[in-house]
Amino acid sequence: MVERGDLSWLQDVLTATAEQLVRRRSGTTTEGSEAEQALRRLTDAAVQHVPGAAYAGLTVRAPGGGLTSRAPSDPAIEVLDRAQAELGEGPCVDALEAGAGSVTVVEDFAAEARWPRFVPLAREAGIGSLISFALAPQDAEPGALNLYGRPGTAFDPTARAVAAAFATQASVAMYGARRVEQLTHAIATRDVIGQAKGILMERFSLDEHQAFDLLVRSSQDANIKLLGVSRWLADEVAGRARVWSGVDGSALGHEA
Repeated sequence: MVERGDLSWLQDVLTATAEQLVRRRSGTTTEGSEAEQALRRLTDAAVQHVPGAAYAGLTVRAPGGGLTSRAPSDPAIEVLDRAQAELGEGPCVDALEAGAGSVTVVEDFAAEARWPRFVPLAREAGIGSLISFALAPQDAEPGALNLYGRPGTAFDPTARAVAAAFATQASVAMYGARRVEQLTHAIATRDVIGQAKGILMERFSLDEHQAFDLLVRSSQDANIKLLGVSRWLADEVAGRARVWSGVDGSALGHEA
């Protein structure tokens, strides 16, 4: 049994990881969305701090039932996660089917008899052991945190305790990532509709409620979603503004 004192450093590790996950990033990036980067920082931290973990990744069940790999610490792990999804067998599949809080452990793939189609792929990829924790973030698709060890490396009780703590952190992070995506979409939608309302208010001398009603009626008449109508109107006005600016600039340049 692992004594509490043996893991006295764990709180500091998780606190530092949490701070990295929620830290605001400025500017644009080329490595994917901010939410995906937050999940990647978590899997990287799991590899760094869970004893015996060589790789880590998250497997998420999509609304349609399929499995997708997110934030793998190495491309080889993404391949293995995809193989489990395609074969319909493997440790993370079992963990997800068992439900939130369940754990599937592979002590040694060399002696593993379960999952006859997946095990050879894991051996070929140089994976010796694996531990998969089922996650169930609130209002998000269920997923699993998968930690992979090299041949000859098993996850001892201390490693499992640390991994379980990171699984809890992963659950929170996945929920946070989902919320970020939802809020980003909601803000973008609100901005586009607000811009379209402003155009109608200026063009037809309407108040805010009248402009919104006009957008709704146009959406119904054209059988196009409100966001689509709003985006079309905003794009049309922006396009005309660019044309006008170009013509006006040419004219000014000619006069100079």
